Amino acid sequence: MPVVILDTEALSVLASPKERGASARRAQAILQAAAIRNAPVRTSAAVLVEACRGRARDTAVTRILNQGVDVLPVDRGTARVAARILNEANLDSCSAIDAIVVATAIRLGGALIVTSDPDDLSRLAMNHPDVEIQPL
Repeated sequence: MPVVILDTEALSVLASPKERGASARRAQAILQAAAIRNAPVRTSAAVLVEACRGRARDTAVTRILNQGVDVLPVDRGTARVAARILNEANLDSCSAIDAIVVATAIRLGGALIVTSDPDDLSRLAMNHPDVEIQPL
């Protein structure tokens, strides 16, 4: 199993499993498989913009992050890759955080992205076979 990257919804599902039912169970199973295989689990700092909004849920998000999820910064190279794939997919800046997540996977040399938005992420990753999209 390659690096596992959590997008915003995957992180939110893990933070609120009782509210998310089957999606939460699938996300937890992916994390368990990653742990068994010693696969790193990561997310982008950009994901926290959507996931952490000062609500009570922030504590739950922090709990998930503290379980070994590395938060990767968005550097200039990642931003440029995100801009390029947004353009290639003909998507606008409303998909910028999704593009940053995919760009992060590309810059890592490939990854498994866990998401509840497989359509947009698949579109962004269409020219990158090392980036696999795992729907919840």
